[in-house]
Amino acid sequence: MTTGSEDDAAYLERVLAEIDDEVRQRRAAGDLPVRLERELDELFLEYSPVAGRGGGLAEQLRMVDAAAFIDPVVPVESTKSGGAAVKKTLRSLSMWYVGYVTGQVSQFASAVSKTLHLLDEQVRALSAQLDSQHVVPAEIVELPAVHAPDAWWVKEVVTAFGTVEGRVLHAAAGSGWLVGALVDGGVDAYGVEPRPGLVGEAEFGSLDLREEGILAHLRAVEPAALGGVVLSGVVDGMSHGEREQLLDLVVEALPPGGVLAVHSLSGAAWEAPDAPPEADLSTGHPLRPATWVHLLGRMGGTARVAEGPTGLDYLVVATLGDSVPPPR
Repeated sequence: MTTGSEDDAAYLERVLAEIDDEVRQRRAAGDLPVRLERELDELFLEYSPVAGRGGGLAEQLRMVDAAAFIDPVVPVESTKSGGAAVKKTLRSLSMWYVGYVTGQVSQFASAVSKTLHLLDEQVRALSAQLDSQHVVPAEIVELPAVHAPDAWWVKEVVTAFGTVEGRVLHAAAGSGWLVGALVDGGVDAYGVEPRPGLVGEAEFGSLDLREEGILAHLRAVEPAALGGVVLSGVVDGMSHGEREQLLDLVVEALPPGGVLAVHSLSGAAWEAPDAPPEADLSTGHPLRPATWVHLLGRMGGTARVAEGPTGLDYLVVATLGDSVPPPR
């Protein structure tokens, strides 16, 4: 009986060491033929939890290593009278041929196995390198003229979510001005803001505002747990891959009939002389309204577009259908 995680680890190491000693002794005594050891390895890898379904690359490579060697010495056991003698004679006559073929196949399989191990090492090195680097999220791009409580699209959003059941998420929420407008309109809304320092003292008031990464927050949300999502200042600066990842998470968080509102800047606002520096620092650029209708339609939504009076921005509101495609 062990008493802690360290004792458990020591016990496991001791058991594994005893197994290794037993294997070495049986190999030396000839009680563990190569063929039998290979069959045991294949059975273990086939039925162990880490094998095949859901296992990592290292576990899959163990299966490749186990199958790389082809034993040319076929078994001669037989339940029939004289069968073993016949099989042994046939094995002796064909050994030179079978051994020649299996030797080449084993050499090829060994070369493939070594190559896959090199790829595994390179993938692990790249993964460790990426994990050690600071990944900069997409820039939040906002214009004071259109990202304000008196903006034309605020009433549109409040109306669109007036009959939505469930919580409505606004990202990026900033100081919570849109969350406040939604709450005043009878919507159960809360906000997530990835930029530090913008939530400020508002988080201690009546509004539910959280300083948190948008993607990280959506990953933590249960499927179909939200009634609606509002994205403002978020999607314009994203690359294509980031945008698709965000939309996949949003679709997963919304039920059939859920509402998604996307407020986006136009190309003219993005290229204007007074555009914020984030527009130049972003890896992406705003999409056209028709592109949003196409994207949301491909994800099972029915979208409508409302354009701002100054031509600087537009609003896309989509309702998810009853049959929502799974995340890509």
